[in-house]
Amino acid sequence: MKNKREIRVFTHQSGLRCIRFSHNGKQHYVYAKTTRECRKKYGELASQLEKREKKSTGYTFVEWYEKWIQLYKSHLKENSLRLLKGVFNKHILPKLKKKVMRRITSQDIQPIFNKMTKETPRQATIAYIQLKACFEQAYKLGYITRNPCLAVVIKKNKGENGKGLTKQQQKQLVEYMDKHENKFNNLVLLYLNTGMRRGELLSVEQEDVNRETNEIHIRGKKTATSDRILQTSKQVIDLIPTKIHPFIEWTPDHVDREFNKIVKALKFEKITLHSLRHTFATNCVESGVDMTVLQKWLGHKSITMTIDRYTHISEDYKKQEQAKVKTILLH
Repeated sequence: MKNKREIRVFTHQSGLRCIRFSHNGKQHYVYAKTTRECRKKYGELASQLEKREKKSTGYTFVEWYEKWIQLYKSHLKENSLRLLKGVFNKHILPKLKKKVMRRITSQDIQPIFNKMTKETPRQATIAYIQLKACFEQAYKLGYITRNPCLAVVIKKNKGENGKGLTKQQQKQLVEYMDKHENKFNNLVLLYLNTGMRRGELLSVEQEDVNRETNEIHIRGKKTATSDRILQTSKQVIDLIPTKIHPFIEWTPDHVDREFNKIVKALKFEKITLHSLRHTFATNCVESGVDMTVLQKWLGHKSITMTIDRYTHISEDYKKQEQAKVKTILLH
């Protein structure tokens, strides 16, 4: 109980013993015939005030988080919900779990995202969006008086270090998978041939796959344009298992670990799973895919993002295009 040690014991003008104490800035008085009785009453009142305070401050973070998931995220598919919980369980709950909602400040949250933006920048963005929504709903219901996330500064991930695989690396990757049969290989090929984000592919369910038209409904959550239809080939569609939840056994961390094993074996530098998304975009551009179509396939808000972040034209392609210019000049 805050400030419960600010007490004074004295004899009241009525002759009774009195204890005066301060609790959260408010004065309280307890009277009794003896000091012993007075202290007993003080203990009982102090306990009541502590319980009352706990009730008035509302949920702890984990209590509200579980209620928020149940009431406001029930529409998410099983895999999407599992991915969301995975991020919270790993990064958010260990720090905020037992804290009372009303007492959480931006200074409690800022260190979490400072660490995340260094280690897992993409997860940091997703986690921040969800945490902000979690607190915002609590604010609307009156459980808190302000959303602490509004004062948190998140360094935006601009993708400046994004890198796709070269043609030679793509060849090495495919050859490696041919030699080392693994159920993870199909996932790699799907990432490489669809450009889906890690969580998007893991969240695909059988009802999202149209095997007649060779289309995949990607129910992305990152931006307003993330929910989209991807047109692909039968060969790519056939890589998706026919189970209701094709990738239920895979978690984001598991996928990263398996891909990192391949990267290490091939001695690739600065290559991550997300590099396959960059590679897909680059391959599309070099194959002549219209940029507006590619923008929709990738689920970007603007075509500028598609051009600036995800199209790393290969040196061979640049030389090929330059040769065309020379030919035009000679004629």
